[in-house]
Amino acid sequence: MVVSAGAAVGCSLAGVSPYPPLAPELALAGASALFAVAWVVASYREPREPDHFGDRPRKPPARRGSGGPNPALPYVFGFGIALSTVAAFLVVFTPSTARGQWEERMLAAGYGEFEVPVVRLSGEPEFVPAGQDNDAYYLTDVVVRVPFTAGPREVVVEGVYSAAEPLAPGAEVAVYYAPGAPDAPVTEHDQVEEDALFLDFAFAVWVWPWVIIAGVILKSQMEASDLHRLRRFRPAVHLPALGILFAGLVLLLPTALGFQVAGYDRLPAFLASFTPALALTWVVRAS
Repeated sequence: MVVSAGAAVGCSLAGVSPYPPLAPELALAGASALFAVAWVVASYREPREPDHFGDRPRKPPARRGSGGPNPALPYVFGFGIALSTVAAFLVVFTPSTARGQWEERMLAAGYGEFEVPVVRLSGEPEFVPAGQDNDAYYLTDVVVRVPFTAGPREVVVEGVYSAAEPLAPGAEVAVYYAPGAPDAPVTEHDQVEEDALFLDFAFAVWVWPWVIIAGVILKSQMEASDLHRLRRFRPAVHLPALGILFAGLVLLLPTALGFQVAGYDRLPAFLASFTPALALTWVVRAS
């Protein structure tokens, strides 16, 4: 289960696609299911400990060969809950399915910033005078020659910025486009988010510190010896927790797949962000 959880975190950091056909995600879900089955089988094959439900010792002695409590468990639970909560919450802010698929298609076609030549002007340059917050500049609609993979094509780019003087034929301008997608727009401003959200600079500054703080707080409230008994599968404890987590997964589907439930698609994803903490709460109280 630790390996499966690590794979899920790795997919989040790598920016695995949240949009159909979801092949890597289905493979990960299948691996998680196999790990879960292996955990249940191992739990039933392991020699039984005395289990006085609700009256068991706080720190059960380790059996010979068991290796005692695993010191990694508080980190897995503490930081796992913090990461999964934030990951579910971020689904609320993901682009629509159509937008996300379009961005992925652009990246696959080599989307980026390129220098292209101006063929001719498409309109009169617009002069913007200097103000309190800006220097004087020009905005010009120009026709540029774009070397797409299928062959060069002339495209109109509106409102190209130039500071010193208006653009003229023969000048080089920086535009964004996908060489392998001649039907896609050519623009002066970037329209595709290339970085994985977990690796975004703003995310690192404003969100990661809170994830780390929450993980540290949760980890500090857990002892490996207290969590040791949770390693054995108990239907009365773990099946309801699994149901809560599965409900959270279902609540993420409207946003991921682009449909609405009772007129909402983002609200279910927001509610899903609470399910990891609810599942942990149930396990702690039931144990």
